[in-house]
Amino acid sequence: MGSAGTYTCKHCGYSAEWVTADFDFGFSGDVVTPIACPHDGIRQVETGLNAQDPDWRERRLEAYACPVCRERRRLWDRKTCPLCGQPSMDEDESDGFATWD
Repeated sequence: MGSAGTYTCKHCGYSAEWVTADFDFGFSGDVVTPIACPHDGIRQVETGLNAQDPDWRERRLEAYACPVCRERRRLWDRKTCPLCGQPSMDEDESDGFATWD
């Protein structure tokens, strides 16, 4: 089962909802991960990997295409705001925590 939360930038107020953990997967095994796009914010991307494959961890990449602009973007570091560039993103625990499958 995967998990997701909301992150908010303390500097500019940008907020991203339903952000999964790094290389997270649900029951089907399809692996998703968040990337940081300066134009489209934090986006979930389907990696094309499946956790049921024994070597999926070795095949992870450092960057994936943004699903909106299609530009190759690096994985999100869970701190840097993709819009203002400040290391001021925090998980908003008041918004709750979701699990998905």
